[in-house]
Amino acid sequence: MNEQDRAIINQGNWFNSRSKQFQQSLLQHAKIMQLDAGEALFLRGDSNAGLYAVLNGVMRVSGVNSEGKEAVLTFIDAATWFGEVALFDGGLRTHDVHAQIAARLLFVPHRSLVQLLANQPAYWHDFGVLLSHKMRLLFASFEDHALLTAQQKLCKRLLMMAVTSHSGDRQAVMLSQQQLADMTYLTRQTINQILQLLSAKNIVSLHYQRVEIIDKEKLLALAQ
Repeated sequence: MNEQDRAIINQGNWFNSRSKQFQQSLLQHAKIMQLDAGEALFLRGDSNAGLYAVLNGVMRVSGVNSEGKEAVLTFIDAATWFGEVALFDGGLRTHDVHAQIAARLLFVPHRSLVQLLANQPAYWHDFGVLLSHKMRLLFASFEDHALLTAQQKLCKRLLMMAVTSHSGDRQAVMLSQQQLADMTYLTRQTINQILQLLSAKNIVSLHYQRVEIIDKEKLLALAQ
């Protein structure tokens, strides 16, 4: 792992708050993976291969019903670790995970994790903290769904999913309007109406499968 990759990983709250010994022990087993846009990392029902962290790109977590309709649950961006649930229960993968755009991942194999925890049982607590972080986000999502208006939901989701554009002067959300609808449990028509309103106020700029944020402060105010 190069210095740039390590700097990205250190941006994550969970990893950065772990002890230096834990960080070193985990990273010494890590490998780099690369995925093309649309490529599957794993699918529902797959066995647990290990733990992952996003270095660059965005991963899409979703489920597909018997009719082939996809429900997007969330997106995972840089410095976020995932795949820890199966570490605890030994079960199969619960959802599909694909690269939304080309992505580079850090991968710690399951066998290495098992050996690490056998040698250092106290590290179970560290992985428990990671799992609890995800639970807090889940409960916050439930609360948002129940209490926020449609506009607040969309504005908050745009802020959560924004990544710096290639030019470096703006942030953008690399999602289609249908994907935004799936994530916020709103209709595509409602999403389009809100985005058109935000565009008219010069808060966002709309493009094909991309929403650029022009005025982050105003968007943040509307999300409150």
